[in-house]
Amino acid sequence: MCIEVEIKLRPIIKEDLASLNRWKNDKETFKYLGGGFHPVSIDEQEKWLDSMIKMTNQNKRYIILADEKPIGMIGLYAIHLINQNCEVGVYIGEKEYRGKGYAKQAYLLLEDYAKQFLNIRKVKLFVVFENKHALSYWKKLGFEEVGTLHQERYIEGEFKDLMIMEKFLCK
Repeated sequence: MCIEVEIKLRPIIKEDLASLNRWKNDKETFKYLGGGFHPVSIDEQEKWLDSMIKMTNQNKRYIILADEKPIGMIGLYAIHLINQNCEVGVYIGEKEYRGKGYAKQAYLLLEDYAKQFLNIRKVKLFVVFENKHALSYWKKLGFEEVGTLHQERYIEGEFKDLMIMEKFLCK
């Protein structure tokens, strides 16, 4: 029996603080992400929640909802409207929702928004080479490897290489 789950994206709101803090403090979730794993108190995170909530021309962050339950976050970053490109990042914070296609559905919703409303033609991202799950995920979504940043990210006492990936939404 297959259960259909409706995936939606919505802007971050103050009520997301507890979920965002729980996800931020999970080493497994944040180990490979750009900001890295650095536990933070809920009080400290509350101080910068307003900046996460604020949508700008450069950054747009959304909560991923599965049947109205917050399960993760996705965003467009370093949006450059003249060059029509941006970066993307996503994570599923609720572990029981990982590996079930929700991040893919969320990305496809965000990609559609980026094309239709922001006129984005290219999306790029950076993935730690040893994060095989993420590399596979992005390749399945049509991203291609275009380069390497050597010893770019410091993780657990070692500098790690990053794969540069990109996808043209329209050519």
